[in-house]
Amino acid sequence: MKFLKILYLVFAAAMLVDLITSFNTTQEVFRVLFWETNIWWYRIYKLSFLLLFATAFWEQQKREKLKSQ
Repeated sequence: MKFLKILYLVFAAAMLVDLITSFNTTQEVFRVLFWETNIWWYRIYKLSFLLLFATAFWEQQKREKLKSQ
């Protein structure tokens, strides 16, 4: 389970980096999966995945603390 926790953290960090770099671009349209979308929908998409992975990481962290006690 430690591998899964680290994987959640890596994915969250990758989403954070991608979200921050999206603010430094002049593109108005981004390609998400198979369709083009507005930059703000792209940022909301990245933010939602960032929150999902960060929440999963913290939940895993909490479970491991409870197990060790």
